[in-house]
Amino acid sequence: MSDIYTQTLYALTAPDQTFAFKEEIHPSGITYREFTNTPKTLANFFEYGLMFPEWEFVVFEGERYTYQDIHNKAAQAANAFLSAGVKKGDRVAICMANNPEYIISYIALTSMGAVCVLLNSWWVPDEVSYGLENSQAKILVADQKRLRGLEKFQDVQKIIVRPDSDSKFSNFNDFISSHETTFPSVDVDTNDNATIFYTSGSTGFPKGVLSTHRNILATLFSWALVTTLKREVEAAEAAGEADPQIQQSDVPVNQSAILHCVPLFHVTGSHSGFLMSVIAGRKMVMMTKWDPGAALKLIQDEKIGAITGVPTQTWDLLTHPDKDKYDLSTLKELSGGGAPRPPEHVKKLKDGFKDSEPSIGYGLTETNAVGTLNLGKDYLTHPGSCGRAVPPVTDVAIIDENWNFLTDPKVVGEIVIKSPANMVGYWGNPEATEEVFNDDGWFRSGDLGYIEDGFVFIVDRVKDLVIRGGENISCIEVEAAIYAHPSVQEAAVFGIPEERLGETLCTSICLKPSAVLSEDEIKDYYLANKNHFKDDEGKILPLNEAKEAVIVELNDKATKDAALREYIAYKKQKLDPSVKVYSATLFQNNDFGLEAFNKIAKATVKPDITERSLFLFML
Repeated sequence: MSDIYTQTLYALTAPDQTFAFKEEIHPSGITYREFTNTPKTLANFFEYGLMFPEWEFVVFEGERYTYQDIHNKAAQAANAFLSAGVKKGDRVAICMANNPEYIISYIALTSMGAVCVLLNSWWVPDEVSYGLENSQAKILVADQKRLRGLEKFQDVQKIIVRPDSDSKFSNFNDFISSHETTFPSVDVDTNDNATIFYTSGSTGFPKGVLSTHRNILATLFSWALVTTLKREVEAAEAAGEADPQIQQSDVPVNQSAILHCVPLFHVTGSHSGFLMSVIAGRKMVMMTKWDPGAALKLIQDEKIGAITGVPTQTWDLLTHPDKDKYDLSTLKELSGGGAPRPPEHVKKLKDGFKDSEPSIGYGLTETNAVGTLNLGKDYLTHPGSCGRAVPPVTDVAIIDENWNFLTDPKVVGEIVIKSPANMVGYWGNPEATEEVFNDDGWFRSGDLGYIEDGFVFIVDRVKDLVIRGGENISCIEVEAAIYAHPSVQEAAVFGIPEERLGETLCTSICLKPSAVLSEDEIKDYYLANKNHFKDDEGKILPLNEAKEAVIVELNDKATKDAALREYIAYKKQKLDPSVKVYSATLFQNNDFGLEAFNKIAKATVKPDITERSLFLFML
């Protein structure tokens, strides 16, 4: 770590500076380092936006809203929720695609002391019903697509956003239109509950991550500090200053813009995209569905300066055939989170967007996305790392399975995080909360890694999850669906590397003795259980769009190692001679044809599939 970095960080966090901090004891009794100048609540935080009331805040499909517009509508919504019986501490759920009403509802609910429940908009109706029941939500605000299938769920009032036609549900615009544009007076405390996000666990059972105003604000000030720190270090280095001269932060003079292209029900979309726009007075150009071609046009037309999303999205922009047709000179920040970025992509992004700078962050829903950041020169020199702990209030360490802290460099263990941004716990699930926290407030990430020279490197996961395009997929949940088939003896679901998505889902299946399972039966069963299999946009993946399917004889268990061995051999066209290949069906976009495959398997004979076999296919 350079002297200029250390000196600048020290100067920025001095007692008289915006990012000053001190040790404070939380209501839990745990001592954390805390920023001293954070707003008390999110309601106070949203007042930052009124420093530039006429600046554009939200741009959505031709609609444009200023900070004052959104403030007024959010105040109307808060008064409407209050009139509908919502009190401080009550839960109100949001489930919809990204749109201005999402932003309005979030601001309204958190400002009036209600708990905003952010339901995954890719969930099917049964999953949405579970989230409503689990959170005990009083009201559901949703778009038409998410309300389909919920007609029989009578436990919550339903308010519809942007209906395609007349609806039996209350219309959001009608719900708020008659109310005042001044927020109701509600006594909200920094330690009051603010949000519940749902996250997929290794069991496949969604858990509600409960956070307070204090937790979320710790995230926002941490990131604001890092942004300021980077700017000041670069300025000092450019000027050749040995002793950095730090100025108090000023209100921005020129407005920047961000392309918001990740779901708001993820902390990346909510915190990094939406909430950080408020503190920066940034214009937020929203997309409901990822389309790299449309994104390139928006970057040019709206003069986008930053994009924050999963690494897949920046890679899509880089590799799009029309990239060079657009003026992308305003694009300066290529931020990524929610999934790892392949190290070889970092330099390619830097070379492909010469005026831009890639960065990556690591955090979890449970830590309100705070953990580490890797940006600037550090990212180019350490492309395989997710960065250093976000200063100055977050600590990252490595432990063994017995909670012993490991201090030797490069020793692999589980990554743990301590920060005032860490969640309160899992909603209504004290047992699960106790499993991930120790008595000093350290949170177990479920990721394995090591630390070298302050940089964190992730090498594997403890949790049985696949992160496909930034979305967590529970391997156990998929396995459970496959195990239900009467011919299946064993199943193993795991991730394999994939250039665009980071990982893709792979499944190995061993049949019961004498069982017969044809490819058509696999397809039919797959479709019958389609709710378990979704792509990175939440769409159901039909089996005939799987890239490859292989059937091989295997006499041991359906394990990840065994399946990977056969898959790698298959891809390299070097099959283990002990394995007899029965058949192969190569679906779309295969790298080599059936003819080539037959050459590999020419010494084998295709019998009836009556023995224990392994089905290997990619979803």
